[in-house]
Order: sequence, then C-alpha cells, then structure tokens
Amino acid sequence: MTIRLFSRRVEAPASDNLARRHGLLQGWDASGYDSLKFSFGLEGVEQDGNFFWVNMFGYMLAVIAFALLVLRFSNMFFKHARHLTILSNPERQQYWKLNRSTWWPWLNRHLLMAPLHKKKHNATFQLSAAIDNGTLPGRWHFLMLVVYGGLNLAWCLALDWTKEHKSVVAALRGRTGTLAALNLIPTVLFALRNNPLISILQVSYDDFNLFHRWAARITIFEAIAHTACWMDNTLRSEQGMAALTAGLRDEGSYTWGMVATCAFTFLGIQAWSPFRHAFYETFLGVHRIMVLLSFFGLYQHLAKHGLPQVPWMYLVFAFYIFEWVARFAWSAYYNFGKQGCRVHIEAMPGEACRVTIHLAREWTPKPGCNVHLYIPSIMGPHSHPFSVAWAYPPTASSKEHKERSLSQLEGGIHASSPHMLQRTKQISLICRARTGFTRTIYEKACEQPNKTFEAWGFIEGPYGGHHSLDSYGTCLLIAGGVGITHQVMYIKHLLAGAHAGTTATRRILLVWSIPDSESLEWIRPWMDEILRMPDRKKHLRIKLFITKPKGRIEQGSSESVKLFAGRPNWKTLVAEEMAHREGAMAVTCCGSGGLADTVRASVRPLTTEGCVDYIEEAFSY
Repeated sequence: MTIRLFSRRVEAPASDNLARRHGLLQGWDASGYDSLKFSFGLEGVEQDGNFFWVNMFGYMLAVIAFALLVLRFSNMFFKHARHLTILSNPERQQYWKLNRSTWWPWLNRHLLMAPLHKKKHNATFQLSAAIDNGTLPGRWHFLMLVVYGGLNLAWCLALDWTKEHKSVVAALRGRTGTLAALNLIPTVLFALRNNPLISILQVSYDDFNLFHRWAARITIFEAIAHTACWMDNTLRSEQGMAALTAGLRDEGSYTWGMVATCAFTFLGIQAWSPFRHAFYETFLGVHRIMVLLSFFGLYQHLAKHGLPQVPWMYLVFAFYIFEWVARFAWSAYYNFGKQGCRVHIEAMPGEACRVTIHLAREWTPKPGCNVHLYIPSIMGPHSHPFSVAWAYPPTASSKEHKERSLSQLEGGIHASSPHMLQRTKQISLICRARTGFTRTIYEKACEQPNKTFEAWGFIEGPYGGHHSLDSYGTCLLIAGGVGITHQVMYIKHLLAGAHAGTTATRRILLVWSIPDSESLEWIRPWMDEILRMPDRKKHLRIKLFITKPKGRIEQGSSESVKLFAGRPNWKTLVAEEMAHREGAMAVTCCGSGGLADTVRASVRPLTTEGCVDYIEEAFSY
C-alpha cells in the first residue's frame, strides 16, 4: 500500500504480527489473535484517509501562508511608497490623512484590531485575586483558532461510523495519532524565538506564542485520544488487562508511546496559566525536560513500528536544534570575546534597576527591539525579556567625545547621524522589580554601599523591532510605567530622521503615565540628550501623568513638556491628536494589559475616520 505524504511517497507497513507475537508469548489461542487485531497493528486504520487529510491540511496551510504573505507585502509596499512620496515634501501630507479604501479600515476596526468581547484582550482575567488565568485572544486570532480546532475535530470525526465498534475505534486511533504527530510541527515552529516567519510576516513573537499554546493543546488532546482508543480496543479483547500489560511491558513502541502521552499530558497541566506565571523559572526548566522526553518517546513509538510519520519527527528535531544552535551562536558571537560581557546593575528610585550591558562585539539595535538577559549566578540557565531602552554610540577617543558633547550642547549632530542605525557595544535596560529575577537583582543592588554591582552575564537577541514608523506624519507614543523603554529609542530615531529629512514624521507626542515622579529618574540622562536634539521643540511634545503624586505637581512653563497629576483620559488624548494630525498617524502602546486595552478601544472608532494604525508591544509569555 502506497501513501502520498505531501509530495513524497512513503511505504506504509502492512498489518504487523504484534498480536500473534504476544499471543505466542502468552500461549493464547487463535481467537485471541482475532480479538487483538484492532489493537496491535494497522487493522482498521484508514491510512489512505489519514494522509488524504494530511495533504489537505498541508495545501490549506500553503494557501493561507501565501495569502498572508501577499497581504503583508502589499501593506509593506504601501507604507514604503507613502514614505518615499512624502520625503520630497514632508510638510504637505494632506493626501495621506484619509483612508484610500473603505474595506481595509472596516476590516481593521471590526476584525484585525478588535478584542473578542467588549474591550478586554491584554488584561488578564482572573478566577480570584491569586489565580491568573491568562488573556483572551483577539477577534481575528479567535477566528483562526476556531477554524484550526474545528478542522482537527472534523477530520477526527470523518470516519465510517457504520462499521463495527472495534474497527471505528481503530480508525479513530489512527486518525488522532496522525494528526497529533502532524500538529507537533506547527507547535514547535511557533515556539521558536528565531522563527523566520516573524520577520517575514512582521508578526510579533507574542502572537506566534499564542498559536503555539493552542496547537500544543490540540496535539495533547489528540495524543490522549489516540492512547485511549488503543486502550479501549485492548481492554475489550478476550485477554483484557493482560493484553494491555503485555503490550506496555513487552513491546517498546507501546511503552514509549505511553511515555510520550504521559509527558504531553503533564506539559498541558504544567503550562496552565496559573502554574506558568506563579513559578515561571521553574516552569521553563521542567517544560524543556518534558518536551525532550515527549519528543524522544514519540520518535521511538513511530520508529519501532516503522510508521510513515517518522520523517515528521526529523523535521521537529531540525526545528528544535536550529533554534538552540541559533541562540548559542548569536549569543557567543556578540557576548564572548577578549573582554567578555559585563553587566552593570544600578538600583533606581521607584523599585527599578538600570541594567547596562557591555558587549564583546558591536551589533545594531533597532527601535522597539528586545533582548533576553542571562545572569547565571542569579537565575541559572533561564533568561528574562526586556526592551532595549538605550543604545550608546561606539566608544570614541576623549577628543572625539569632547567634540561630540560640544556639538550636542550647541544643537548640532555629529558625523555619525543618529537617524542612521548605529552599531553599538553598550546598551541599557530598565527592569522594574516585580517577583523572581527582577526582584532579586533589585534587592541585591540595594544591599551594596553605592547601590550598584557588576555580574557576568550575556544577552540573546536582538529580537523584534519590525515595526517602522518612518512613513507616518504623526506618531503618538504611549507608555505605562516601565513601558517607556519601548518608546525612547523610537523618539530618538524619529527626531533625528525629521531633522535629516529621512522620515515623514512631523508630530511626535509622548504620553507617559507613571505612579510617582521618582520614576522619571529611570530615563533622565537619555531624555536630557533627546531634549538637546535639533528641532526637538518643533516636532516633539511630552505629557507626563503622575497617577499617585506625593506632593503638589509643578506645571512648569514649557509648552513642549507638561506635567499632570492623575490618570490621563486616553479617549480624549487620542481624539485630540487625531484631529490635529499631519499625514498618516501611528499609535503605539507599551504598558499593562489594561492600559493597552483602553488605548485600543480609543483608537478603533477612529480607524474608519482617517488613516491611523495601532501597534502594541506585549510580553504575555
């Protein structure tokens, strides 16, 4: 019997003699063989039907991937064309203020940007004050997940239900087993930080991580159903529990299959949001061990029977190995040299740390990018993601440094124009002390006499930074608390580009909501540099909201930098900026889930009134 697997032909094993082999070992008679033929072998398993649906799944993924690529490239081309047309006359952008179609803004408002229900999306929903049960997917993601899950369910049920019970159960065993092995491929692909689809489609890792979790859940359910079907037919045989025990004891394929199913089940329980968020570092370590155990068990289960799904496991192993090789290679290249990588941690007001990393080699950070920080002496082999708050220019001689400093004070720019992406060997992060790693380094820094300490560590990355704001005439940058780290490099890049005439940006408004004025110290040296940049007063305005002021807030006399007490009215702020926009408008947000949901609710109604896009940064691991 020949089966077509995508475009490759694989010979499927004929109905094996496992039942007869076990029967001879136990001295069973001929009737025992017949009662076990639907358990130990491919009797009743519809291999042709299984691989028909596999091929259908592959073709559907290819069509969806092609459609997404066309849509993404069209959007990228449109923005690039807008950027180029504006550069000749950036002061006149009236044409780009309005939408040039009706279907795209409607689709964006009611599907792509819309939450599943009301406005809740990034804010976690909790069963109690102590149990965090994760977030809800958006409307577009929910639709994709329903289709994905519905197709898997439909394929599992597309059987000949008129046959005898054991035959139907055997067919269901084959179908669920095939689909479980197949769904493991996207499960692993979507989990990779170095997934090439992230940069090609410009979709955030956070979105892929959402699909990773749901593809994993579907894989686990199908693996459990696959095992349950085998157990049902085996227990219904004349030998019953004896046959089940013999199969698990004497046949390595079934032993490793049970190991894989138990490992998958444990992964599903362990990855439940309350457990994952309460003990994240422990979760990661145990998760990786159980993943390897489940992969090895599944491979042994398939290989020992010579099943045609074995090549899929090679692909899974290739993805997994590529991910770790890429992580180690890039980390080693940028962090390990003659001087190694040094991490300087400084405790800041507002329970935060400024972490400065001195790299062994130069790399090019982009606005909005993030890195994973490793400090083995504190957190072992685990890492923590942080937005890159600042990238320092390459080290210069004392004379060059003095000339550059004088140029900045006089309002000029040095030869290495800041609107160009600069290579750097020194970056800074801001880490707000929460629990676990961030709390540990903050408390350790506070214990030191000068509230600073150094440690050996390294970074992995950079990741992200795919969203370019260069084609937007108006940029509204919103930050909540430590979310300011995502916006600072955008401000520097856009201001320098506006002065040099390389970006369309004419209006930049930064709105930063923080609990107290002490938090201003987090980015004070960087903001001082930004406030000295040329044309800053012409293009940049800053509104700071102190939500829990400890005293009277001084308004100040500056028109471009204003300080307010209390929480901002996001709907009013967004609408006001929309009314006075120049050209197309981008709204970016980095902060708590509740803040992101509120800002999105304020932006959505405006997408059909003018050209405005909403971009948010979230680390919902």
